Amino acid sequence: MVIMVTCAGFMQRSMNRARADMGLTRLQPLENAPPVLAFTTVALGGFRGLISNMLWIRATQLQEDGKYFEMVQLADWITKLQPHFVTVWVHQAWNLAYNISVKFPDHEDRWLWVQRGIELLRDHGLKYNPQETMIYRELAWFFQHKMGANLDDANMLYKAEWAAAWDQLLMEGKPDYEVLLDPQTPEDKERVQVMRDVYKMDPAIMQKVDEEYGPFEWRLPESHAMYWAFLGLKVSEREKDYIQLRRVIFQGMQMAFLRGRMIEFPVADPSAPGEFSKAFEFGPNLDITEKTNSAYEEMMGADEKYLQNIGTAHKNFLRTAVYFLYTHNRMQESEKWYDYVREKYPDSINSTLEEYVFARVEEEFGSTSQDRLKGMLMGFIERSLIDIAMGQEEKAIAGEMLARKMRKRYYDEINESQVVRIKLPTVQEMKIELLARLLDPEEGLNELMANQLRTRLGLDEDYDPKKALGELRATAQVEGPQPEL
Repeated sequence: MVIMVTCAGFMQRSMNRARADMGLTRLQPLENAPPVLAFTTVALGGFRGLISNMLWIRATQLQEDGKYFEMVQLADWITKLQPHFVTVWVHQAWNLAYNISVKFPDHEDRWLWVQRGIELLRDHGLKYNPQETMIYRELAWFFQHKMGANLDDANMLYKAEWAAAWDQLLMEGKPDYEVLLDPQTPEDKERVQVMRDVYKMDPAIMQKVDEEYGPFEWRLPESHAMYWAFLGLKVSEREKDYIQLRRVIFQGMQMAFLRGRMIEFPVADPSAPGEFSKAFEFGPNLDITEKTNSAYEEMMGADEKYLQNIGTAHKNFLRTAVYFLYTHNRMQESEKWYDYVREKYPDSINSTLEEYVFARVEEEFGSTSQDRLKGMLMGFIERSLIDIAMGQEEKAIAGEMLARKMRKRYYDEINESQVVRIKLPTVQEMKIELLARLLDPEEGLNELMANQLRTRLGLDEDYDPKKALGELRATAQVEGPQPEL
């Protein structure tokens, strides 16, 4: 027995060292932990695992029976028993935000469960595991995928709720870092306190994210995905895990480029005639083209194992950037990136810039038959008129210009004998036709948007769109198709 006890003592030392190296031993009590957590992590010792297993089994049964609120209490106990077991936090948060949320048909109920999943990782998981890459990665993924993507039927509600919450914390939709970093008024101090205490975000780190990758629209969830991935890269201790967060960075940059701008516009409130509420849609954030390209190239340099896959994604991004910049009337930038992608990836574009853009339009809208082309052109011009009403002048000019070029190209490809039979109206004619519908008080834009469109187009107060359309049609019957202006 003496020999066996002596051998066990030596073996125990070796096992203790191994457990410490693998992070399995928690000899120091948790700091700032609630009493119940401090008790369970110290007093129960090895029995914590057995109790946790029993709670896991019970929680699974409750979830299968649809008893979600009881299951959440057990999940809370499980995380308290295993506060440093990262998989527990990730699994429980995923369960709340993904598995349980979709069981509720009401979108408001779903949003509550998604918030609980985010809070579990952000408010509690990171508190006890501040350097665990997986938690940062999963938290960023919740913002990027669950809220930012459109796979959940309630995704627009998630975005609207998040935008409304952050709209109150920002100044006219944008962070004023001079104020946020040194708040003086009680209102500003309260804003910063909410950011820090409720959302666990530091304005100084937000500023660094904007300086390195932005500027971003902080009312959108993708920007918060970038924040948590960026913070994870700064505090994580395992370099081998950096690749996961770097992927969130370049994926988030790509999404921010494609739809990282929030465009606000008024919509009529049916419950209150004459009142308008705030709505929004997404547009590309073309100002981060350079930084998005840099993020891809940085990722390619840091992850040689997946160099080919990232290179393909980089090439596709550059091709999209050329198209988006062209269709938003940023011709010099479009030409710059057109030359860049052809130099870096010679097989990427094998045509002129204009031919490439036209090909992308045809690819997106299908065949260019007369009927389909007219519908496509009407869509471009209608979008252009709405952009004018919303104050998006650059995009409006580009949309109309593209419609004119597509129409000219169509006429260049048909012979003279076909012109009368498969003619297209001029852009001006299509404008007048669309204005008759958009300015119609019954079927068109709401009153505020219609007035903004009239003002920005410089229309006379007595301009009657239906009368103008009637005169146009009468002229067409007498004189035939008019030349393009």
